[in-house]
Amino acid sequence: MPKNERTRIDYMPGNAAYDALGLAADMFPNMRPQALIDKLVITGLCAMRWKAPPLYGSDRDRWKLPDELRPGNSPQKL
Repeated sequence: MPKNERTRIDYMPGNAAYDALGLAADMFPNMRPQALIDKLVITGLCAMRWKAPPLYGSDRDRWKLPDELRPGNSPQKL
């Protein structure tokens, strides 16, 4: 999408968001600020939609990873 067709959003982060943005900038020092904000918004949305696997009880041998995270099923290495 060309820049002139994009929606402009002015954003004034709160103190905690500003601090988090600074920490994220330290984690990704070569990323431009706008690209970093895009990355954080997209990954944040994905994280909020992801359902953590239920790990009930204390029998760790019964705990399982979600199917999409099991070895051989992951689309990319982390």
